[in-house]
This record gives sequence, structure tokens and C-alpha cells, in this order.
Amino acid sequence: MNYKAWILTVGILTILIIGSFTVKGNLITARYGAMSEQTATVEAIYVEQMSHQAFIDINGVIKAPQTLNLVNEVPGKITKLFLESGGTVDAGEIVLEIDHTEESAGLQAAQAHVKQQSNTVDRYKNLHRLDKISIQQLEEVTTLLTKYQADVDLLQAKISKKVITAPFSARVGIHDLQVSQYLPINSSLSQLVGLQSFMWIDFSLPQTYQQLDLNTQVTLTLLDNEKTELLAKVISVAPEVSKNSRQLKYRAKVSNKQGKLTANQLVKVTAPIGDDKQVFAIPYLAVIKGQLGNYVYLLAKDDNGVLRAQRHQVSLGERMGDLVMITDGLSTGSMIANQGAFKLRNGLKTYVKPPVNKMTIAMKDKKAKGLSL
Repeated sequence: MNYKAWILTVGILTILIIGSFTVKGNLITARYGAMSEQTATVEAIYVEQMSHQAFIDINGVIKAPQTLNLVNEVPGKITKLFLESGGTVDAGEIVLEIDHTEESAGLQAAQAHVKQQSNTVDRYKNLHRLDKISIQQLEEVTTLLTKYQADVDLLQAKISKKVITAPFSARVGIHDLQVSQYLPINSSLSQLVGLQSFMWIDFSLPQTYQQLDLNTQVTLTLLDNEKTELLAKVISVAPEVSKNSRQLKYRAKVSNKQGKLTANQLVKVTAPIGDDKQVFAIPYLAVIKGQLGNYVYLLAKDDNGVLRAQRHQVSLGERMGDLVMITDGLSTGSMIANQGAFKLRNGLKTYVKPPVNKMTIAMKDKKAKGLSL
């Protein structure tokens, strides 16, 4: 019996059997691995660089270009009253008179003295030309005329302080004045607010923001009607920063032809801050926050054409609504995961729900509305 041939045959068969089992096992393992690879489905967007102007909302106060608190310089009893609460007055119009009976009587006497003395001076001038009186006598009557004229001027000045007129066309505030009422000196009579076709808006910005230039356009929003927006332009800038608030004060001018604005009214001012910048804007949901920083998932195909997620760190800038500005870490045309990004990990096979949109249109809409930070 040939034992060597038999042993050789058994060895060859054993090797073949073990090899077939190994190959089969590898095929099963490969097939199982391919079928068990995890995947995720997300929404995605392409990012593009775009122009963006940042805004800030602050409170502003409406100021009337002409406004004053009307007071009396001398005491006395009211004899005439033309101030109607909430009404209007024209520039130079008499609004109130204080009793000036004594001054008026004295004025009539002083005017009579002036008239009489003027005749005397004319007569003395004629006599002086005829050399019938001396120059000294002419000077004496002329000096007396000057004194009488000064008495007239003094009495007229006293009366003018008791006849109060409107310094400009204005709307009258609410008051409780009455005829025959006695007014002490420097009594507050009423508030006058000028009837201009424009108003001023005073507001302040922190010194950390770039200074606004003259003629910079700002937007006003009425607190009682947020749908009403008015455009104004900066007309003046304070020469220094406030010591208390460390803010710089501005004054803007806005049309008030429709009469919607009132003095001391509080409004919201939307002002631009910084220059118009080129930025990347992505949905805030696309940003994943981790211990090592903020990142997004870029979606790109590998060498086999399979779309996979790649974690990519980014630097965040300002947030605007549901969008956030990316200052570093993205390039134009990159596709990133949006909704569902939290399900991804580095290298994970990824499917994208159609369609894949761009952020350009959404960003332009928000900029056109002047949305603030």
C-alpha cells in the first residue's frame, strides 16, 4: 500500500476544503459589511458669498426744531387771553396781555410832552437862525426833548413786556390760565411747539461701532405702529463721546408733513453699523457646536463616487434671525448639511433630500427689508 500517495491526496483535499471555506467566509464578511454600513439622509444647501450690511436697533427721541416754555418777565393780572389749549398761533400774534393801565396812561403823557417839546425845539431853531437866542438855550430844549423821548421808549418797553406775543408759529400746549388771574414773575404760561414740516431724532450709538457719516440714512419705526417706517438722514454728530454712557450722540432729520410725529415721542431707529461686507450666510441649524469649537458638515463624493460627510470647523460672526454669518472656514460653491446635520459624523455615507438650494435669495430678501441684528 502506497502510504505516501494516500497522505498527499488527503493533504491536498484538506487544503482545498479549508481554502473554499476561507474564500466563502471572506465573501460573506464583505457582503455583510457592505449591507451594514450606516447612512443618514439630510437636507443640504450650496453656500455662496454675498453682500451684507449689518444694522442695529436703538431707541431714539423725536425733537421739535422750535420749542419753548412761554413765561412772563413781569408780574401782573391777565387782562386779555388768546391762548387756546391745543390750538395754534402765528409768529408775532398777541397771545396774552397783563394789565398795563398805568404804563399806557404814562405813555400818553410822555408822548404829549414829546410833541410839545418838538414844537419848542423847532421854534428855538428858527430863533437861533435869526440870532435871537443863544446856542445854549437851543441845546437845553433839545436835551429836554431827548429826555421826553427816552420816557416814551421806557414806557413802551414796559408795556411790551406785558403784551406777550408768539415768537414763532406754533401749537399751544394745555394750560389753566384765566382772565383776571394774577401771574407772579416768571410763571410758566404754556408750552409752544413749532409747526415745522420736519422733526429731529436724537439717538446714540456705543463707541465700539464705526462713526456714522453725515447724510447716512437711518430708518424710523413708530412703536405704536411697527408697519410705519420713515426714512431720515443724519445731519449732525456730537463732537465728543458722552462721559457717562460712552456713546456718541447723533441727530437725524425726518419729514413730518403728515403730522405723525410729536415732540419727545420714542421711536425705534435702525442704523447701519460697519461697512457693507462680503460674507457667507448659512442657517443656524447647520452649525454643530462642540467642545473644540463650531463646525459644519461638508458633503463631497469620495473616490468611489459615494457622498460622505466631512466635519469642517468654521468661525461664526453675527446672527441675523435664523441665519448666521460665517467669517472663516467656507468657500463659494461648497455643499453643506442643513437640517439633519446633527445625525452626521465624519466619513458617514450621506444621502441628500432634493432640492439642494442656494442661500442667495433668502439673504437678499432680508437685506432689502433692512432687518437688524
